Amino acid sequence: MTSATPAGPQQMILIVDDNPVNLSVVVDHLEERGFEVTVALGGEEAIKRAEFVNPDLILLDVMMPGMDGFETCRRLKANPATSGIPVIFMTALADVQDKIAAFSAGGVDYVSKPFQTEELMARVNTHLELRASIQRHAVQNLALQEEIGARRNAEGALRASELRFRRLFETANDGILLLDCETEVITDANPTFLAMLGIEQAKLLGRKLGELAPLKNIAACATAVAELKEAGQLKYEDWVLETGEGPIDVEVVGIAYEADGEKIIQYNFRDIRERKQAEARILYLAHHDALTGLPNRTLLADRIGVAIAQARRSKTRVGVLVMDLDHFKHINDSLGHHIGDELLEAVAARLRTCLRESDTAARLGGDEFVISLPDITRSAEAELVATKVLTALKPPFAIEGRNLHIGASIGISYYPSDGEEAGALLQAADTAMYHAKDKGRGTFRSFTPELNAAAQRWHTLSNDVHGACARGEFILHYQPQISVETGMVTGVETLLRWNHPTEGLVAPGMFIPLLEERGLIVDVGKWVMQQACQQNVLWQAEGLPPVRMAVNLSAHQFYRGDIVHAVGDALQQSGLDAQWLELELTESLTLDDTETTLRIMRELKDLGVTLSLDDFGTGWSSLSYLRRFPLDRIKIDRSFVRDLTTHSSTAAIVHSILNLARSLGLDCIAEGVETSEQLTHLQHELCTEIQGFLFSEPLPAADIPNILRSVDRVTEFKRDPADEPKPVTIIKAFPPPKRKLIRANA
Repeated sequence: MTSATPAGPQQMILIVDDNPVNLSVVVDHLEERGFEVTVALGGEEAIKRAEFVNPDLILLDVMMPGMDGFETCRRLKANPATSGIPVIFMTALADVQDKIAAFSAGGVDYVSKPFQTEELMARVNTHLELRASIQRHAVQNLALQEEIGARRNAEGALRASELRFRRLFETANDGILLLDCETEVITDANPTFLAMLGIEQAKLLGRKLGELAPLKNIAACATAVAELKEAGQLKYEDWVLETGEGPIDVEVVGIAYEADGEKIIQYNFRDIRERKQAEARILYLAHHDALTGLPNRTLLADRIGVAIAQARRSKTRVGVLVMDLDHFKHINDSLGHHIGDELLEAVAARLRTCLRESDTAARLGGDEFVISLPDITRSAEAELVATKVLTALKPPFAIEGRNLHIGASIGISYYPSDGEEAGALLQAADTAMYHAKDKGRGTFRSFTPELNAAAQRWHTLSNDVHGACARGEFILHYQPQISVETGMVTGVETLLRWNHPTEGLVAPGMFIPLLEERGLIVDVGKWVMQQACQQNVLWQAEGLPPVRMAVNLSAHQFYRGDIVHAVGDALQQSGLDAQWLELELTESLTLDDTETTLRIMRELKDLGVTLSLDDFGTGWSSLSYLRRFPLDRIKIDRSFVRDLTTHSSTAAIVHSILNLARSLGLDCIAEGVETSEQLTHLQHELCTEIQGFLFSEPLPAADIPNILRSVDRVTEFKRDPADEPKPVTIIKAFPPPKRKLIRANA
């Protein structure tokens, strides 16, 4: 059931998350439902942003560098300006103590990652409605109190003496002018009004309102008097007093009443220059980015719309450039968000120097900028601007004594070929920008129909991945792992494949991120675990030698999916002995160095399974974690194996990894072995196990028994008694791989 779009004035939601990928997903969902969204990339920024924009709701990530979500919430609640804003925590942590900490910090709710969109929307709407209800009651109570107070004041005013009225008249901050209702001539004016006009009272009395020089520009003066006689009270907001010091914008309230038997018209003139300046400032901030001063998404869409309308009339084109800074997150993470903010301001300043007066540079949030180029005739004009921008960014940025270098990737789209409205052009340029990133960053690419086809395919897969498991479209393949010492198959790695009904076999690199983004990876991961365990039991029931079954775990499964319970259930339901199940953990998972990570690993080890660290060497912190985590095996990433025989530096890294593994008592397996030269090198380095296309591609379950039975034909390795081991002849156990299939662990 789809969450309803919020009714009434647009409500603002502040999202606090240090990961732009997470932000883009949540922002899209909220904006599609009519919410106005602003973002902050950390706790300090969130506190400032919340006090400035006063959002209706805050979605706050827990795990952030520097100030975490709990401390951010406590500071928000300690500030009277932001204490009333409801805070919903977002985190991948599922521990009960974390939930208690969230509510203790002042949060009103707790949402786990990855999000179920409808759940998130339901929680957001619930707390927005609750806050709106509280605010309505507060307004009603205040209005009631004001009404009671007004009645009492009115009664008191009627009983007030002439002296008290005169004192109020003389000391009022508003300028007050009194007219006789019958003759319409001025009978009195207080000092404040005289000071506004810079005129003596004697020159004012006995004249009519329309005869005053400062008000001659108001043609409605006579009409205002007539309206007041009939209505008794009116308010005018567009009057101007022309004074010797310049015009003064005033708000005028006119009242007609009777005092001591005389009918009087009273005008109160209030100087509203400061209020109008504040309103102009608010209007500016509503259409501009608070950090850089560039137009924001709202103003950009309006500018692009105007440019398209002009281009449609003049038969010209509009160029839209989407620019994303390369590796900007590294600067934020290493130097702090205040340095990142100063860098963004400096980037915005350089962007302005590359544009014409009619062009628009905008910031959509994070490190994403957009340039609108109206009235162009050739694509070369937009490409020239892109080149100028990239050139302008090349010199270092001097920020707080540091010289920072930042590049950018730019995508370009054009009206009318790539879209006929702002949203379509932005989407096309965004697609081209990601293509530029894929091509090495620091460059620009224009949108093409081929990119559109790829984007459409991505959207198709995004929709079709829902229910793919239930429809039986997911299948498992298994890739053998070989002992270098014995040449025997020691295990198989379970690899998930999606056999799409129209797209065919979809690469895991495309659909696995979709499963994670859509919050489906936990359920699909449970299915993979159960199927793999059952398959291993079936092979053993056929009398085949037992082998290790390796199953990959994502960070979402590890932290969010109650993985210990899921593994226990799979072992119990299948009857598989835990020693034959190995869980492969991604290296990025271990970067979250918390007690939760260690606790989950220990609980998994208590079940009797083994743990391996996949893609070893691709992260930055794995060496410092190897001693802390209860691992049994590490897998050398295929990128190192690929360059093993061609790059001496890579060979040195592999040598160091194997020595480290042996010193820590860990087994080591090299994945992605495709050539006999790679095999010979790994044998020489005493690598214990190998996996790759040299031996077998990933195979369906039905083909694995033939491999396990072919003991005599499995590749053999014999150790030479000499100091330097030498491989003997390699005998392939099965046919060479079919290269058209997706590569293992792709």
